[in-house]
Amino acid sequence: MIEKLRRSPLYPLLSRLYPALHGALIWWAWQACSLLPVQKQKILFSNFNGGGFGDNPRYIAEECIRRRIPHRLYWVCEKPGCTFPTELTVIRPNTLRFVYHMSTAGIWVDNTRKLYYFKKKKNQTYIHTWHAGPGLKRIERDAGTGLSPEYIAYAKKDSEHIDLLLSNCRFWTRCFHSCFWYDGPILEKGLPKNDLYFQDTPAMRRKIRTFYQLPEDAKLVLYVPTWRENRKLHVYHLDFEGCLNAFEKRFGGRWIMLVRLHPNVNAADFDIRYTDRVLNASPYDNSQELLAAGDAVITDYSSCGFDYIQLDRLSFFYAEDYEEMKRDKGYYLELEDLPVPKAFSNEEMIRNILEYSEERWKEKRDSFMEMMDYYDDGHASEAVVDYMMERSFF
Repeated sequence: MIEKLRRSPLYPLLSRLYPALHGALIWWAWQACSLLPVQKQKILFSNFNGGGFGDNPRYIAEECIRRRIPHRLYWVCEKPGCTFPTELTVIRPNTLRFVYHMSTAGIWVDNTRKLYYFKKKKNQTYIHTWHAGPGLKRIERDAGTGLSPEYIAYAKKDSEHIDLLLSNCRFWTRCFHSCFWYDGPILEKGLPKNDLYFQDTPAMRRKIRTFYQLPEDAKLVLYVPTWRENRKLHVYHLDFEGCLNAFEKRFGGRWIMLVRLHPNVNAADFDIRYTDRVLNASPYDNSQELLAAGDAVITDYSSCGFDYIQLDRLSFFYAEDYEEMKRDKGYYLELEDLPVPKAFSNEEMIRNILEYSEERWKEKRDSFMEMMDYYDDGHASEAVVDYMMERSFF
């Protein structure tokens, strides 16, 4: 039926008409559902407006399930093939059912902006976790001309309705006040997804090595580049084999590279040659587990590089487009402030690994940690659920 419709001469007209009709239907559904009462013990979770079971909302949901709180739990997902706990009811985004549950849920938990029309009631609570901790690259309002007018309009509306933001360090709290069009309360108890760093690390290391059929004593370096809005690909072409050889020469043991590309990046666009030493970790459904199991990370502007500094694990900066990104978005810190080796080419990257000196970076890390003033301690999810329980019964 659908294929017949595609071949119809009316298809171009219908393909333009359908989004307008659907948008109008959803708008009217919001108006109607806004008259319905809020169910205080209903929580609706969303990961990137319809992604799988991951990021900060996942760990908050798991804490709700662990504590068996007397709430009905819903997860917004349009990604096929995702696995969820039986305690979560899955709903598709941008549907009538979605509008109904959004309109009647007592609590919303999101990790990114709502880039769609919505109506929030006064007795609904909106917890925004964001999807990253502190990083080098400026975000939101601080990114200046790097944002479209459409995004800024959605972001401002979104921030007007937020009741609580989450922060894992004093530095990030100051950034939020500067960049998020938000002056409300911030829960300074850490990031829920970072709780994993403080749990059973040996078990997580075994889990990942078993998954990839690696020996338990294999050391893992993660290559975790961020996404570029300009979609340039050359900046991701790290010399994987050269880096692995350097790690083995400098630190000893057998090293394996896990390449984890950003979800917005199409892995098929790259000519990466995966081997028994260079593994494709992009399909793995939980990047936080990979990070918790790793021994070293190579990244550019991702907050995971800062996570590894906090954990006192090996962290390396590699970005060929540093100056270009600085012009486009700007940075919160200068590279000199980071207690990690910096490289702008593969030759520098390999040299930084071979010449790595823990003593050289220790003093700089101490001052960095003092400046950041981290709150992560493995109990962020508990703190969020405590907050939700208070809002649910009063």
